[in-house]
Amino acid sequence: MDKIDVDGFLIKNKFLLIGIIVLIILIIGSVFGVRYYYGNVNKNADRLLWKGIRLYVSFNGKNKKVIYKSVSYLKKLRHEYSGTSAYKISNFYTGLDYMKIGNFKKAESYLTKYIAAYPKPGPDNLTYLAYGNLATVSIFKKDYKSAILDFAKMSKIDGVKLQEYAMLKEAALYTQIKEPKKAVSIYKTMLTDDAMTKDRGYIENLIQLNS
Repeated sequence: MDKIDVDGFLIKNKFLLIGIIVLIILIIGSVFGVRYYYGNVNKNADRLLWKGIRLYVSFNGKNKKVIYKSVSYLKKLRHEYSGTSAYKISNFYTGLDYMKIGNFKKAESYLTKYIAAYPKPGPDNLTYLAYGNLATVSIFKKDYKSAILDFAKMSKIDGVKLQEYAMLKEAALYTQIKEPKKAVSIYKTMLTDDAMTKDRGYIENLIQLNS
């Protein structure tokens, strides 16, 4: 099996990854502020979850021991506090940890577990981000059709204000796999919703480029 060029992918797709990373950072501070949504709170489980998150955020891309330590805290949490809200949330961050070290199979598994527990996003939008990271995993694997499906699911979540982002990424992937007609269809759908589409001129230019 060919070795995946993670560094090359990061360079070529920096805007996609930066967008997702920024969104992740924005919600980190809200994890413990939405307890009414998640319920079944346990302080010890929360403490382990926060340790895992803090290590994930501190990872500088070089010392992978930091990520493995994060995984170990989250693993301990899942072993000792099954059924708590922190246990369920830990699946999301464990998925991110495995993405960082290139274990995409496990990343996909844990992100999928999170979505199964929370099919609709709460106040922190983690479900939305889980779909986004699943799409990123698929892109790493060059499984663009799976990534398209994940972005499509993101764009259909009710009440989320980031639908424009998801639809733009979905359409861009259609262009990448040489199916421009499907990209144009998405762009035209976006133009029917003035509240979602912030820059009509930009979308119209994308339609012309794909026509």
